[in-house]
Amino acid sequence: MSDHSNDKKIEHPQSSFDRPGDIVKDRRLSPEEKRGALNTGEQDAHQLLTASNEGMPGSEEGIAPQDDHRLGEVVRAKDKIGVKPQHKASH
Repeated sequence: MSDHSNDKKIEHPQSSFDRPGDIVKDRRLSPEEKRGALNTGEQDAHQLLTASNEGMPGSEEGIAPQDDHRLGEVVRAKDKIGVKPQHKASH
């Protein structure tokens, strides 16, 4: 059973963690919660990458030079806990 602070970490990991690897290290999250947070992070990274590739800057939140490599970081963090990345079909 998760508490409300863990719910925020899962639903908005970018607000609670500097890097995806920090999710893996958080001892307060269960393995299932870590998977959920990393899945959310992966979806966010895909959306940022898609928007960037389409020339849409989006909101200022989450758009920074270091975000370019966020998807790779998420994939590596998921690998550390034995979770396969979600594959999205190309457009």
